[in-house]
Amino acid sequence: MTSALALGLSLMLGACGGGGDAGDVTGTLPVPASVRIMAPATQLYVGQTVQLDAQALNADGGDLAAGDAKWSSSNVAVAQVGETGLLMALSPGAATLTATIAGKSGTLALSVEELPSLDVTVQVTTQFLPATIKVRRGGVVRFVFSGSQQNITFSTAFAGAPTNIVNTTTGTVARSFFTLGDFRYESTLNPGVAGVVQVR
Repeated sequence: MTSALALGLSLMLGACGGGGDAGDVTGTLPVPASVRIMAPATQLYVGQTVQLDAQALNADGGDLAAGDAKWSSSNVAVAQVGETGLLMALSPGAATLTATIAGKSGTLALSVEELPSLDVTVQVTTQFLPATIKVRRGGVVRFVFSGSQQNITFSTAFAGAPTNIVNTTTGTVARSFFTLGDFRYESTLNPGVAGVVQVR
């Protein structure tokens, strides 16, 4: 009686597709031809965080669903990447970021700089020294005039440019910068003398 019951149960399982683990069979994810890392910027400042994204691509460059990326950094003292691709810039230097999907890897070179100062000085004579400067958003640039009459005209190509500085010979004139971007300035008294304030 017991043998007959066991035989019947065995036949029923066979008709349903076999043993209890038959439903656990899964497909294998495709192997990408390449992996591309996308970042909002590759030049960062200490303290910045940005979200990275990794994309698996097929041989034709099209998107491929091949699973989640595993992230790593060649220099964790400079930059670290979390499991979700959130990048943290920690100290000045360079690092190479790697995203691996289904055994295929892609890389991205990254540099980190110190955050610019909130107070920067430019010496104004017959030229601007230094001509190109970096200042943190919300910071002040002090233009120090040292005996040569000069003026400073800011380009209005980008919103947020400060007011111009009229002809001045001596003294210090300050301008604040509250908008991110590159603000070109020049002298109308000395054509060709120009500079850029990079607001970061």
